[in-house]
Amino acid sequence: MTPRLGALVAGVVAPGLYRWRSRAHPGAVRRELTGAGWSGYPLAGPVTDAGGFFDGCAAALAFPDWVGHSWAAVTDGLADLSWLPAQGHVLLWERYGTLAASDGTAWRHAYETLERALGRRAREDASPLFVLLRGVGPATSPVDGAPIPVLPAVSGTAASRPRRAR
Repeated sequence: MTPRLGALVAGVVAPGLYRWRSRAHPGAVRRELTGAGWSGYPLAGPVTDAGGFFDGCAAALAFPDWVGHSWAAVTDGLADLSWLPAQGHVLLWERYGTLAASDGTAWRHAYETLERALGRRAREDASPLFVLLRGVGPATSPVDGAPIPVLPAVSGTAASRPRRAR
């Protein structure tokens, strides 16, 4: 497992929203996570508007019918995820910058939605959820201008230690 994925699966990195500098194929990421008892969900792009974000989240996370087509409904769905059995969840948003470039208002709402859902999950002690933003896009929050953290590579985790030759 890559050091970055190993760090989040091992609980070394707090659940949250991160930029992820990786070229790993989404299928390989999903296989690595599945092997650790986690689930990975690709939010494939390009997402260019609010409707595309709603539809992308619904498709990636297999939202049940009760999750509606609004910012509040997507927040509720992301905060719940009870229909997805896994020890933890990773939403990999490819080409997130497309939304920021095409619809700044929707980008801000999407970012706020993700932050609200992550906050609720933390307060409710739900299984970890990581949102990984990958590709070219803003490095700062559209809400407060703070830097969007980069998922760190953490050395010393079991997943990052070199394997012994057999």
